[in-house]
Amino acid sequence: MILLLETVHDDAHEILTAAERVELVSDLATFEPQDYDGVRAIVTRGRGQVTAELMAQFPELEVVARCGAGLDNVDTAAAADAGIAVVHAPGLTTSTVAEHALMLMLAVCRRLNEVDHAVKNGDWGIREGFLGAELRGKRLGIVGFGAIGSRLAAIGEVLGMDVVCTTRRTHSVAAPRIDFEELLRTSDVIQICVPLSDETRMMFGADQLALMRPHAVLINTARGPIVDHDAVAEALESGRLGGYGADVWDPEPPTPGDRLLSRPATVITPHVAGLTDVTYRAICVGPAEAVVSILDGHDANPAYVFG
Repeated sequence: MILLLETVHDDAHEILTAAERVELVSDLATFEPQDYDGVRAIVTRGRGQVTAELMAQFPELEVVARCGAGLDNVDTAAAADAGIAVVHAPGLTTSTVAEHALMLMLAVCRRLNEVDHAVKNGDWGIREGFLGAELRGKRLGIVGFGAIGSRLAAIGEVLGMDVVCTTRRTHSVAAPRIDFEELLRTSDVIQICVPLSDETRMMFGADQLALMRPHAVLINTARGPIVDHDAVAEALESGRLGGYGADVWDPEPPTPGDRLLSRPATVITPHVAGLTDVTYRAICVGPAEAVVSILDGHDANPAYVFG
């Protein structure tokens, strides 16, 4: 049996159901592992947590699949210790996340939420004295320079931005490399592109925000816990930070009444950067096919196999 912790693209669902019986957990909040027998594969997206404890509940488990790139919601070390294969979809979200990050930059800098709300409520006059911020000529600081960071650097250059980065990569990168503190002090727009780890958790707190250029904009399409949301709210309320755009949160969904959500200089989307007509299908179908291969006793496409 294949256990789905979340829904997947219809094409991926068909691939899985053609191979094995599939059961979907209807509500993760009330999920009880003991209600499911004979689980050979677990498939999740971003919300379902595949912990060592969960895997231990299923002695017949052979493979865990994440329909997405990151694996921070899968205990890969525990899976390896138990001889359980892990598959995911690395590299397939590069273009769509970069596009989404650009959308957030533009929406925050052009005060899109504010003017959209005003016009829809009959206030065309908001344009009197209105000024948005233009990206051309601004410095874009990219924190982390993997595939998404590299793609954003190319986009920023096309827009006429001065692109710099900070990264631990040892090979050359297609943007000037500066240290983290200098990037904070000199960038007009900062884009977060690092994975979540013990080192990056709360990477952007009160001290880092205080170093940023006044009225700079922060964009997070990586992971919510990389940013201290209370510190961001305080920086926005004081006028120090110019705006915050994010597709990720901590926790997800946000806690009701989260004060950062009510700030006018924010644009928040519900972790949908990868959910496009092209990419959503790709990140679900590839891991689904890999799951079926493994359950059939065959080698999966190595592009999807972790480790």
